[in-house]
This record gives sequence, C-alpha cells and structure tokens, in this order.
Amino acid sequence: MPRMSDRMRGLVAPLPRWVPLLGGAVLVAELVVGLRLATGEERPAAVAPPARISPTSAELPVQMPTPTVPRPSPAHSATSDGPAVERIAEGTVVALPRYPGRGSKVIGRVTDPKTGLSFAELGAPWRRSRPIGDGPVQDGRYNLRQTLLTETYGPDDDRKWWADIDSQHLWSELDAGDSPYDAARAMLDDRQGSVFPAGTAGEDIASQPVRGGWLLARMMRMPPSPDGREASQELSVAIAVDTGQPRPAVLWITIPDTHRHLWPDVHTLVRSLKVNRA
Repeated sequence: MPRMSDRMRGLVAPLPRWVPLLGGAVLVAELVVGLRLATGEERPAAVAPPARISPTSAELPVQMPTPTVPRPSPAHSATSDGPAVERIAEGTVVALPRYPGRGSKVIGRVTDPKTGLSFAELGAPWRRSRPIGDGPVQDGRYNLRQTLLTETYGPDDDRKWWADIDSQHLWSELDAGDSPYDAARAMLDDRQGSVFPAGTAGEDIASQPVRGGWLLARMMRMPPSPDGREASQELSVAIAVDTGQPRPAVLWITIPDTHRHLWPDVHTLVRSLKVNRA
C-alpha cells in the first residue's frame, strides 16, 4: 500500500477500514485490465440480446372474418314470391299528388253492372269503354276497360304499350281481418309481377281512404327495354271498394310517363267514383 500524507490520512481516517482495502482492490483490477490490453488480449464480445422471432403464418392465430349480413331498408320488401316494393304502411295516409295539366275531357259515365262501380268515361285520346272481351287484352278478370295505345316499339314496331282503366272484382275473397288496403295492395302486387317487365321496382306514393274503400298509388320503375320501349315508369292506381259482395270491386288505372300529361285523369276518375248497389 503506498504511503499517505498526513492530510490524506486525515481524510481517510473517518472512513471504515475496509474502504482503503476496496480502493486497493480496484487498483489491482485496473492493473490487470491494463496488462491485458497491453499484451493484445481481446475483450470478450458482448452478448447480443436474443432476436425477436416473428411467428410463422402457421403459428399466427386465425381471425375469422365477421360475416356481413345485408340489412334491408325498413320500408322496402322483396320476397321470393312477391315484387320489390317500397311500401306505405297500412294506416298511414299519404294524399295522391296533384299533377299539372287539364287531362282528358269527360264525355259520359261508365257503369259496370257486375261490380256496381260507376265512374267518368274519358274522351280522346282514350278509346270508348267496352266490355273486356272486346279489348286488346283478354284475361278473364276484368269487366270493362278503356284503353289508350301509348307507343309501338321493337325491331318491326310489333310491340305495343297501353294505358288502361279497368274495373273488376278482386279475383279472390278477402280473408277475415283483411281490409280494402289489403285488396288494393294485392291488386298492385299482382299487376307489377304479371304485367310489367321483370325487374320492375315499385314505390307506393299515395295511400288514402275513399268513399267505401281505399286508394293505393304506385310508381312502377321499369328497367331499360332491349326492344326500345320509351316508357321507363308508370303511374298505377288501385282503388278497392266494399260493395257488400264477398269480393271487393277494384278500379285499376295505369298511365306511363310518356303520357304524364294525362296523369290528372286519375283525379278525375277518383272524384267521379261511386257505387251503385243492387
């Protein structure tokens, strides 16, 4: 141990006896390290921390995709056995829109002896009202019909599109609890699925009471025609009336947008509708 001066001894004296010994040990360790460096002895390589190994795809937990369930519009209904329609719920009253224009002239009155319905007969361009057996379409359901040829189309102009005013009995009796609204809806659903092109989408635009019954109006939006039909949508109205018979009477009016200037005829017919009870 090297000799210490009196000053140094004074500084160290208060310390425990093991402190100088520790200092000596440190000096010895530094000498040893210095000798190793002087002799060229290498320092041990630092041990690198273990690498982080990413799991292989086989080791990753499999996350199943969350199935996406389409949510239909609350007011939209399309079933395998019915047309695609945006409906007005039963009990909700929406008035028939007022369409601009004067419409057709009234030339008389039509009375259907089978249903008891009586309503205005319209003049040109409408044809005169006639029994259904004398009209362009004979399906056995209608009693009277007024027609209007709205366009011819197709490669040879052999296709025809019509506007119609038809009266009939609903083809089936209403079940207990069914209403005139149900009858009008059934009529429009049947027409949309059987008369209009496949892919026609309907939107109910009016639903209102009439004397003794219910009116339901639907805009039929048709897909583009491969044969060149000009009409793309059609205003169709069903008015179901309780005439006291097992099956309600129905007046069906349908006019395409190529003749939208005749849409005011719907109001004329609604205002004129009466029931002649036997």
